[in-house]
Amino acid sequence: MKYILGIDIGTTAIKGAVIGEDGKIYGTKTSEYPLTTLPTGEVEADLKLYINAFTQSIKGAIADAKVDTSDVKCVGFSSTAETCVFLDKYNEPLCKVIAWMDTRATKEAEYLTAHFDKKDIINKVGFDGIYAIHPVSKILAVKNKTPEIFEKTRMFAQIKDYFIYRLTGEYYTDHSTASDHGFFDITNRCYWNEMLEFTGIKEEYLPKLVEPGTELGTISREAALEFGLDPETKINVGAFDQGCGAIGAGNTKPGIASESTGSALVTVATIDELNPDSKGDVPTLCSGIPGKYMYQPYCTGSIIMKWYRDVFCEAEKTVEEQTGLNAYTQMDEMVKATPAGADGLIMLPYFQGSGIPELNEKAEGVYYGINAGHTRGHFIRAIMEGLAIALKRMLECEEKLGATMTEIRSLGGGSKSKAWCQIKADILGMPVKVINNSESTPCMGCAILAGVANGMWSSIDEATEKFITIKETYYPNPENKETYEKVYKKYVEVTKALNPTFK
Repeated sequence: MKYILGIDIGTTAIKGAVIGEDGKIYGTKTSEYPLTTLPTGEVEADLKLYINAFTQSIKGAIADAKVDTSDVKCVGFSSTAETCVFLDKYNEPLCKVIAWMDTRATKEAEYLTAHFDKKDIINKVGFDGIYAIHPVSKILAVKNKTPEIFEKTRMFAQIKDYFIYRLTGEYYTDHSTASDHGFFDITNRCYWNEMLEFTGIKEEYLPKLVEPGTELGTISREAALEFGLDPETKINVGAFDQGCGAIGAGNTKPGIASESTGSALVTVATIDELNPDSKGDVPTLCSGIPGKYMYQPYCTGSIIMKWYRDVFCEAEKTVEEQTGLNAYTQMDEMVKATPAGADGLIMLPYFQGSGIPELNEKAEGVYYGINAGHTRGHFIRAIMEGLAIALKRMLECEEKLGATMTEIRSLGGGSKSKAWCQIKADILGMPVKVINNSESTPCMGCAILAGVANGMWSSIDEATEKFITIKETYYPNPENKETYEKVYKKYVEVTKALNPTFK
């Protein structure tokens, strides 16, 4: 049996999964790391935390799988696309890793958006403007605020690029990951020279560009010893986590869309031809499938649930410690006991700005309609319903561009919540399908890319058709249709009324 090691570098954790050529997951290991979030918008962490988690996830997944490392033929990568690492000439970090949701670069993003023609930005970047999450904005913020770091930087890398360097000795990135950087030309699939020149970023200080799923060669001898891998192991560049997640969900053709409710809420619709939104409302990126593209709207996700658990659910966390009953499971039961519509309580889930159609980075979270009869169950249900409505609004924008959707495949930690999946089906008015091993879809996606490149399977389609299976399907409850139509209408009204006040 041949195996692939899929590595997904997420917002707060790195997950390793050992996947066989039969498509089964034989072992996993998830290693978490804390992020430091400041009131001023900075979100960062020490690179050592990532390195420790990376090492633990590799060794832990292989140990869990109980396989010989000589049978692990290749390693594939999936990761966030906007988490920045600044490295000096010795490949040492010059500052802390800047996480994707960091908003320190809001002013720089506004400056770049104002400088370039909107049409050029849409055609080059696939967005209606440059945003604070884009690495180009983060790099410019570092240049403006800590110029000594910018001057010493010899590699502006993303977190995946750094670990590819650790395994191969070279910096590479793929088109799908680079397409969310703000200095990549999605039309011509190359770096956007005008943006690099304007910001002072030298192309020689950026990773080499390759197609998603490109095999980069054999692991270095030093890395094989460090991470306990076979010296003949092949390294694959993989793709952006949402692109990998879409592949791992079988979202490779029209009619199927996927949503991932992790730290961010992200939707993906795969498209064969580049067709950016002329208004720029719907982000368009290179797909994890070589040569294809995808629509990928996003907003803040289940990090809101984590916030609520951490701040307001001490009793549930204590029960979890004493009995092992997960705090989120207990929260789910509170939601099930609360009526659809949360008795008029509405939550605008704008903890890191709003998604489309507003795309307002300055938007903030809001509870609306609170009364003395509301319980914690109402507040939790309102979070779930608010994010489901945000999902519906994003999908509606994709459909206006011609994306067809008859089913939604649910991924990420949010897919574990039965209450939340049912809420999504009710609000979307279409089936929501949970994939087997839904929390491992990015690992599965990058493993499929690596396995195809390594000759284990003939194509991405062959692998997805064989191995991606449905665990559970949630159908819309017609009894809740009228309620959620009213909630949706009120949600939009409140958003429109408050949007001008976010400054």
